[in-house]
Amino acid sequence: MIKKIYRSAKMRLLASSRLNFLGNQDGIAAIEFAFIAPIMLFMYFGMAEVATAISIDRKISHSTNVAGDLSTQSERVSANDMSEFMTATMLVMGVPPEKQDAVTIEIASYARAEDNSIIEKGIAVLKGGEKAIDLPKFEAKDLDQRILSSSSGVVVARVNYVYEPLQLRYMPSKFNISETFMLKPRKSANVDIEELANDGSLQSNKYKCDFAQGNKVTCSANGTLDQSNNQS
Repeated sequence: MIKKIYRSAKMRLLASSRLNFLGNQDGIAAIEFAFIAPIMLFMYFGMAEVATAISIDRKISHSTNVAGDLSTQSERVSANDMSEFMTATMLVMGVPPEKQDAVTIEIASYARAEDNSIIEKGIAVLKGGEKAIDLPKFEAKDLDQRILSSSSGVVVARVNYVYEPLQLRYMPSKFNISETFMLKPRKSANVDIEELANDGSLQSNKYKCDFAQGNKVTCSANGTLDQSNNQS
């Protein structure tokens, strides 16, 4: 009799323990979080990296527009003028000094002659350093005559920034963020990017620009465009 009571009590106790164990919900939230946390972290860092790249892309776009807009407001752009335009472009871009070596800026002016050939009216180039790339030659001859006509030239501003992601392995190690803006002259048919000598003769229509201090840029006349490169 005692054995039967013992066995019955033992079976009820074991059944109750199993039911309590199966019905126990303590720690479920912690288990669920352990499964979800890696996915949430992956999405968070991925979104942070993408958002950073998009922010820089918008700054590059805005700074390119500024470079072209400033250059089209004068009939002639001297080396000192170009220094100010390049400096303003860098300030808008907001690239820290340690990353300036990844920046390339080119501002060029083009006109179309009566025979439909392209005349290069001057160019200014800023290449920050070793990480910066050389921009491919801009093919102004391919522009539609509604954009570049014999009666009105065009200023082409191009900016390239070699972007290095946050090293979270969501993006390639490096890639180029580039923008090109084409704007019409504001106060004249064409914009001459040129430095004149004291006697009024053409000294140079090709400027080389470098960083002086911080985001300040200094451009100097260092040669003339090879007129054999005029595009027909």
